[in-house]
Amino acid sequence: MEKDIANYIRRHTLLVTTVVTVAFLVLAAGEYYLYRKIMTVNRQVSEGTMQIQDAINGLKPTPMQ
Repeated sequence: MEKDIANYIRRHTLLVTTVVTVAFLVLAAGEYYLYRKIMTVNRQVSEGTMQIQDAINGLKPTPMQ
């Protein structure tokens, strides 16, 4: 009976440890994926901002010297 209980506790502990480890790996992968998407969006916003600034600067008359 003691062996059965010890075996059950060992299997349960292993199962819980495995589930927690897999959950952390999935969360880490999700964080990395979101980080990459945020960097892509930041790059697109930066490029759009530069294009707007170029368009605005192109409309301003340049002072003649």
